[in-house]
Amino acid sequence: MPYLVECLASVEAQTIDPARMEVIAVDDGSTDGTGEYLEEFADRAPMPVTVIRQDNSGGPSGPRNVGLGKAAGRYVFFLDADDRLGPEALERMVAMADKNGTDVVLGKVEGINRIPPKSMWGKTLDRTDVFSSNIKFTLSAQKLFRRALLEKHGMRFDESLWTGEDALFTMEAYLRADGVSV
Repeated sequence: MPYLVECLASVEAQTIDPARMEVIAVDDGSTDGTGEYLEEFADRAPMPVTVIRQDNSGGPSGPRNVGLGKAAGRYVFFLDADDRLGPEALERMVAMADKNGTDVVLGKVEGINRIPPKSMWGKTLDRTDVFSSNIKFTLSAQKLFRRALLEKHGMRFDESLWTGEDALFTMEAYLRADGVSV
């Protein structure tokens, strides 16, 4: 819960027009007031917010798949409660995908209480792939994905995995993508 407050504050602080965003928040059986806070956020947020409350699924794949199933936008971005977005993050990533026609966009990551991988962010790459860049060293789900790519290939997170599910999903997206931007 304490992480969620900062996460949603970073969503509200985005410079992209709130009318161009939708938030789908999946409360996966929390018992710490998260569901109630999400409902309050939905009531006051400047963008459309859908709150889904469900019994605990035991891992991140189920909630991500539920949210993905409800998504209607051109792009999706998976944001965990302990993640934060820089103010221009979504605006910049969407602009990069639109400019280059790429299916996946990696935004620069900064660590909070940990050191993130660095080798893939040496320079901006308008268009690359998994074979000619270091993107393979970042396989977390916190990327911008073109929803049409995910739908075309029926891509979902493997709910039988408790860890590493995002690595499989992201690598599949890299391999199927019509270009990746960094």
